[in-house]
Amino acid sequence: MDSLEERIARLEQQVAVLQRRLGVDPALPEPRPGTPALSAEFYRALENGKTIRAIKIYRESTGASLLAAKNAVEAMERGARP
Repeated sequence: MDSLEERIARLEQQVAVLQRRLGVDPALPEPRPGTPALSAEFYRALENGKTIRAIKIYRESTGASLLAAKNAVEAMERGARP
């Protein structure tokens, strides 16, 4: 029978495989309750200072207006709640 540590290590490996296959980046922040789930591409654009690209992705993901998307993305850049 495996020790608890061995089971945990095996489960962590399985989770890592699933994250890679699904394209999930565990370093990305979890969405806040009540906010839309945004793609890793959105967060990469935001992190790389590509505000216009981030706004476009935000609009496509949420259906928000240009002004609402701009305000939300700028709030995220400042670290505030959208």
